[in-house]
Amino acid sequence: MKKVLIVEDEKNIILSLKMLLMKEGYKIEVATNGIDAIKLAQEALPDLIFLDIVLPYVNGYLVCEALREDPNTKHIPIIFTSAKNQEKDIQRAFEVGGSDYIVKPFTPAQIKELLIKYLKEE
Repeated sequence: MKKVLIVEDEKNIILSLKMLLMKEGYKIEVATNGIDAIKLAQEALPDLIFLDIVLPYVNGYLVCEALREDPNTKHIPIIFTSAKNQEKDIQRAFEVGGSDYIVKPFTPAQIKELLIKYLKEE
């Protein structure tokens, strides 16, 4: 069973993502701040990470950089999820190693499309 790490501090987004991903058959891990996100990603080694930018303690950009520097997590696809929709924010996400970027609010169809793109069963 593939594992997905949700890094998000908004409860309603965590719940909606969690429900959708569980319905699709994925095991879910959740971190609500940047420090826990790095630790959990290194321990759980998820197959995919949904990462918010605005987080308590350490922002998503720094989380992504830390995970890209770790040989054990550098290969994990990281999809930034953010209400920030300015070009500079999106560009920065890719500069720090993000695999994709989705603007909140997103739809279940958008999430499913990303799951297909990054978690195709081998």
